[in-house]
Amino acid sequence: MGIFDLFGGKNKAAEAEAAAEKAALEKKEKERKELIKAHEDLTWPTAPRLNPVNVKDVEGASFEDTVSDEKKDEIGPMIYEEDLSPESLKTLSNQELLFLLTAQEVYHKASPLPEFEKNHRKVYNELLNRVRDSKILYVLYDGATGYPFIDHGFGNVYFEKELAERGAQLFSKQFRKLLVREIKVENENDPTGQKRGFFDYLYYIGIENLFVDNGAYRARFKRNEIVAAPGDWNAEASKDNAPVNPGLSFAMLDFLGELRWPVNYEKRAEVLKAKEMRMLSLVRSSQFIVPMQHEGPVEVLEDGKMKFNKDTKIRFLVMKTPDDKQYLPIFTDMIEFSKKPQDEVWNAAVFTYQDILKFVADKDGIRINPHGQQIIIPKDKMMLLEMAGHQADVMNKKKGAGRPVSAANQSEEAMVKKALDQAMTRLNEKRNEEEFEEPKE
Repeated sequence: MGIFDLFGGKNKAAEAEAAAEKAALEKKEKERKELIKAHEDLTWPTAPRLNPVNVKDVEGASFEDTVSDEKKDEIGPMIYEEDLSPESLKTLSNQELLFLLTAQEVYHKASPLPEFEKNHRKVYNELLNRVRDSKILYVLYDGATGYPFIDHGFGNVYFEKELAERGAQLFSKQFRKLLVREIKVENENDPTGQKRGFFDYLYYIGIENLFVDNGAYRARFKRNEIVAAPGDWNAEASKDNAPVNPGLSFAMLDFLGELRWPVNYEKRAEVLKAKEMRMLSLVRSSQFIVPMQHEGPVEVLEDGKMKFNKDTKIRFLVMKTPDDKQYLPIFTDMIEFSKKPQDEVWNAAVFTYQDILKFVADKDGIRINPHGQQIIIPKDKMMLLEMAGHQADVMNKKKGAGRPVSAANQSEEAMVKKALDQAMTRLNEKRNEEEFEEPKE
């Protein structure tokens, strides 16, 4: 091989490589133009609906867009980039970033975007980091419950006060009385002595799904994407045997929010019944903190429960109402327990619902979180709930036993189901707003 053949071969290889690179770029550009053409009937998205609720005469209500048309034309084409630069995302405002996320989703649904998963995750992660790093957030609180507002399973947090107030205004058209609260993400004055932040607090009340900036361009997040459950990162919290009951706390708030929403709609009764029964079933399966005092020997078990003997004298805290009714206050977690008056020392004992049912023999019922959700369950309803739950346990146990189906088995299970239905019917017949009225102090 001559020297010219050697250099000629190298030149040909370089030319071939350049040609291949040019062809690849031309192919990508062609695909990009085809994709843009596939989207030519689309316009840049506007902020989505607040929620699925339809309200007469306000569906057409519009608010000033939080991202200008000029900005949309500038930011929107980023959805076609093959590899979005994280640095370019940092220059966008929160609403611009949320607009870009929305545009990615809308356009990808119409015709798939290249590298959608990778680029969408970059935008999502940038937003997630901004939520994590926030010192202050604005949260919608429900005036009907005094807790963070729950709408279709979601809490609502905002980067800016103005947008939170806009969200509250939109919800007011649906007859929701909401308050905008400025929240420090890290709470240094936690009454329990542990440094729990706002997202830790949401864990205790069971709010795991969040909208950020609902009412404008928004995103959905999971609470545990922002911070893990307290027991997962806090060694002391993981050793704490006190109950937490996030599922029950959520069910109580969701039920109360629905009950106190002054609207009437189709199947409202069915929705209320379903939410109430979910709440009650969780009450029955939960453990609670019960204020009590004792004299004599007592054994504290590893799970926090107390074991007494015949020589132990027990006294429970009782809350009286103006109509001379007496209720046993019980608490879902230490946050709620810490709200009780501190004028007298009470032990925080852990008991099951079945234990508590025995303690109310000479009382009128229980009052769950009396300084919070204030759910009152009368004693007769407690007994009906336990009977219905017990029958359901029996039926489910027999179903899981794997016995062959026979006429006798069918007859027996039918009897159990009938007993359960009767118990549930009696339970539901007592259901009315009076049973869950505002507690009398």
